[in-house]
Amino acid sequence: MRIIQNPDDIMKNHLLVSIMFNRLAKRRGSMGQKELIVALILGLMVVGGSVTTFVIMTSDDQYDGDDEATDPGDENNSGSTGDTNGDQPPRISVWNITRDWNGEKPLIHGVAFDEDLANITVNMVVYDENMTPASLSTITFEVNPGDGTWSVEFPLSEPGHWIIKIAAMDALSQTSNLTSAHLITNPPTEELVEIMFLWTQPEENSSVGILSGLLTHNFLETCSVIYSPVGQTPLATLVNNSNGEYRFEIDVNTTNTSGHIIADCGLFIDFMPVAINVDLPIQVEPEDDDSDGIINDVDDCPDTPGGEPVYSDGCSDSQRDSDGDGIFDDVDQCPNTPSGQAVDTDGCADSQKDSDGDGISNALDLCPSTPVGESVDADGCADSQKDGDGDGVSDDIDQCLDTPLGDTVGADGCTIPDWTPEDSWLCTDGQEQWVRDWNEQEYGSGKANNNGASSSGASDDNAGPWFECRVSVTVQSGIMVVDSNGIPNHDFLSTLGCCADEMDYTAQITLNPVNDTTGGHTTTDCPASAGRWECAPDRGAVALAVDGVPMFGPEEGPGGDAVALHFSYFDEDRQPIEIGWCTGHSAGPNGYHYHYDAQCIHWEPEVGEDMSDYDISKLSSSEHSPIIGWAWDGYPVYGMYGYDDDGSTIRAITSSYAIERTQEGGDQGYNGIDDWNYVAGLGDLDECNGRWGPTPEYPDGIYHYVSSPMSGSPSLVTNTDGVNVAMIGFPYFLLCYHGVADIDGQDVGGGQGGGPGPPPQMMHASIGMYSLSPMEYGGTETFNPLSFVNFLDFAILLIVVIGITVVAQRLPWELPRKPSTEPR
Repeated sequence: MRIIQNPDDIMKNHLLVSIMFNRLAKRRGSMGQKELIVALILGLMVVGGSVTTFVIMTSDDQYDGDDEATDPGDENNSGSTGDTNGDQPPRISVWNITRDWNGEKPLIHGVAFDEDLANITVNMVVYDENMTPASLSTITFEVNPGDGTWSVEFPLSEPGHWIIKIAAMDALSQTSNLTSAHLITNPPTEELVEIMFLWTQPEENSSVGILSGLLTHNFLETCSVIYSPVGQTPLATLVNNSNGEYRFEIDVNTTNTSGHIIADCGLFIDFMPVAINVDLPIQVEPEDDDSDGIINDVDDCPDTPGGEPVYSDGCSDSQRDSDGDGIFDDVDQCPNTPSGQAVDTDGCADSQKDSDGDGISNALDLCPSTPVGESVDADGCADSQKDGDGDGVSDDIDQCLDTPLGDTVGADGCTIPDWTPEDSWLCTDGQEQWVRDWNEQEYGSGKANNNGASSSGASDDNAGPWFECRVSVTVQSGIMVVDSNGIPNHDFLSTLGCCADEMDYTAQITLNPVNDTTGGHTTTDCPASAGRWECAPDRGAVALAVDGVPMFGPEEGPGGDAVALHFSYFDEDRQPIEIGWCTGHSAGPNGYHYHYDAQCIHWEPEVGEDMSDYDISKLSSSEHSPIIGWAWDGYPVYGMYGYDDDGSTIRAITSSYAIERTQEGGDQGYNGIDDWNYVAGLGDLDECNGRWGPTPEYPDGIYHYVSSPMSGSPSLVTNTDGVNVAMIGFPYFLLCYHGVADIDGQDVGGGQGGGPGPPPQMMHASIGMYSLSPMEYGGTETFNPLSFVNFLDFAILLIVVIGITVVAQRLPWELPRKPSTEPR
């Protein structure tokens, strides 16, 4: 057997040891001698566990040669696990960076996640692209305790491709996944140096002339220049780093005036030095008519104006047109104009100009007058200059960027709804829908629903499991009068309370809801309302879904929380209760109703799916949820996805209630409403489970309730299977009425049903009723407590613990200690 540990595991162990010894160094003054020995042994144990995993346990002929080198980007994401009672190992992320060199050390950014961010320690190691360590030591730092973000200065500024490996440790010495990122710093553009020079002959009665000029290069601070007279020792001088000027004083009596000016420049590129030949005239001679230091035979510009520096061809900037645009270089503000482009008097083409300073050249800028400071796209246009959906409202103030063509919009760019509340109802005239109760298939023939027709569209009755969803809506004096037969618009399960049948419901819902300002209401079923709002029924209909099915309060018949029971928060020992597809079920003669979610009303199964496949993960999270029901006070009930505070970003809206958990002495829903506590600001919704704000149907804003599958609480709940899951969003639909409610005016049945339970042979059958648990939706991870410790590490740990015990028995405990200066 050959045991090879992933190099990233070793690196992670080394980072762990680094963090442990950093903390040990901080506490060394307050530790006794024995504590220090134990801590050092534990640290060596971690290193030993890494090293020993490289031992070859069998001879080479047993190795099959199939091991592959681990790519630096492959990370061990298991993390180390410590106490799993609520405190999970930290997680950490770091961003890749690609940048152009600017001479400064970049900042590396990332974010850590943990329950206790104030005690997170992060270690970083830097490698080059060949995985050779690029820094002399591990870099240790801490994160922002408020939000977990962090930034740290990268130790290197030079160009290159660097690989960053990073890990975090929390207060319990639990480590995160080992995470990698790439930092690529591109080198700057460098070109060959250009040399200009000017020779000033000695004045009368002097033999010293001045050889001066300019060097042109991206990085003048790297430049050096010498004058190398033929047959003599070169002369050196300094280059002005700001403008490239240089100057030699040459005694023509002792220094050869024929030679070379040699310049050498380069920051990261090692260019060959550039040299030009010069023959410095001592007096005006016919062979250099313009006295520019270039003899006529090789002077391409024999009439250079006096005093102008020239290049090696004898031409000055006033005589050159390097880019051929018709403007001489001395006045050309854009010296590299592309060939063939028209220029202005400054020598600049549109492709070289940026009139509005937005970073896009005029040649490409479709919006040439961008206001100063506004960000632009690749066309040079800011949001204030664009109208992407053509609705007449610029994108910077348009709250609805995808308005359908032709829609009439308001000042915010959103469609002014051509909509009425009556349009929200389903199964109305011409839209009736045939559905089936699949109870027999799930619960056996003893629970078959034969109250309906024998087949879809059949006219017989009491013959089979088929039903037609029917709803009619009329408006009378500002009241929506809704008649329905209580059958949902989707296939369903009656469950234990079999079996559902058509009902004769009539609901009266005001079209002009009025906020309840009376107060003084009973608080029994909604204690958080403090009497300001009227409590909704705890076990009856609190609203009517848009398919004509009642939406019930949170409690089940025996008095527990029906939804908490459904998610195994507690064991119901009073009466069997089960909830079927879309978290609805039948109450026998009292009809079918919903307890939770109900958003399947607007869900369409994909090919190969049916209603048994529905769960909230299949809902669209990129658009505002539709209306799924109407409360008795006239306010709508929406699905779980709504606008953020900015009025446009879509996100899941959460409840502000938290359950009394068993680990805190609570009963987790066994007592129904009494086991839940409202915590203002915990989620997005108020004590009635509603909020005020804009919706697609009410762009100016309206108070509305929200079907809330999830609570805003970060606490996990341990279910009856011992699994930690995310907290569900009590009261699921609503707990009290923000508006004046006409509860007594509703004829929609009532009562709860659980039924006597399934036949004995079905009690342990697997029933696919609601597949997505809150734990899965909320993204709560489960961890294997031994995922970061292999078998050999565990054996070493056992040996070290035994050794510590023996040492502890032999050491004298009365050794003198250095007094601690740290607070306890």
